[in-house]
Amino acid sequence: MDKNKIIALLRKDMMGEQQAIVQYLNHAYNMPEGTVPAEIEAIAREEMYHLDWLADMIVELGGDPTMERDPVDFGAAPAEQQLLKDVDLEQVAIDQYRAHIAMIDDETVRRLLARILQDEFVHQEQFRDLAAEAAAEAAAEAAAEAAAGGASGAEAEDGDEPAGKPPERLQALLNKGVRHEYSVVLQYLYHSFVAEDCEASEELQNAAINEMQHLGWLAEHLAEEGGEPDFTHEELVLTRDAITNLEADVAIENQVTQMYTVQIPEVDEEGLKKLLTRIRDHEIYHEAVFSDLLAEARATTASQKDETDEPSAPTRPSIPSVGSLKD
Repeated sequence: MDKNKIIALLRKDMMGEQQAIVQYLNHAYNMPEGTVPAEIEAIAREEMYHLDWLADMIVELGGDPTMERDPVDFGAAPAEQQLLKDVDLEQVAIDQYRAHIAMIDDETVRRLLARILQDEFVHQEQFRDLAAEAAAEAAAEAAAEAAAGGASGAEAEDGDEPAGKPPERLQALLNKGVRHEYSVVLQYLYHSFVAEDCEASEELQNAAINEMQHLGWLAEHLAEEGGEPDFTHEELVLTRDAITNLEADVAIENQVTQMYTVQIPEVDEEGLKKLLTRIRDHEIYHEAVFSDLLAEARATTASQKDETDEPSAPTRPSIPSVGSLKD
């Protein structure tokens, strides 16, 4: 199969992996704390490995990774139904990887896809078990409420109401952070995928992992308040030029540091204020690291340019022979 066709199939697989990551994390963030959301997040982390492996293979083949994703189902539903959606999404992935393995004749790529496919079978079974667990928990809670008489008469009217939405300004503030964190996760991952310098690639990936933590903290806090995390990304800078990429990374870290600095005094809740302060301090660190990497990249480029521009040593003219003078 033509290399470009293989790259196109792998890019499609990347889109499916990012779709799964976002859907699973969204489901986890919208569930009460416990073993089920923790297990969902563990599955999402394995899908992140898949995304990384696919991107590396695309670069190795001479292509550009994609930071786009297939559409995500953000519809609200009880935990069991959400987990059954995840079972179905794993089946989509299984069918797609099987088809791509059958189409591709490159053994190295086939071996990678087969490795990922093994994980998807396991994930699907895990989601089935989690759905059954969620159904059992819901049934037990309903039975307990019925036994306590909590679902009848005036108690039902005066009972606990579903959590309302957070104040509009708080939701806007948190979602601005969610969108930023999601955007930089994608941007830093892409820059790490295409970076030729090993140190820069590792630092960018570490920053992306840290930004993923920020994303989780903000999205979970928003979901606990009854809000809906906004998993849309802002404009991304995706190039193959190390200096252009790092300049963009320094700039966005500077911008978001200012954003969090402005937001912190607006927040009354002490826990959220501390969280935003912690994230802001991480961003300051990222900007310093990226600034160092940028200085190194510029120095390397300047050194290479000097070597290219350096004039060659003049050659001494040869002394003509007597015979050539006669001629």
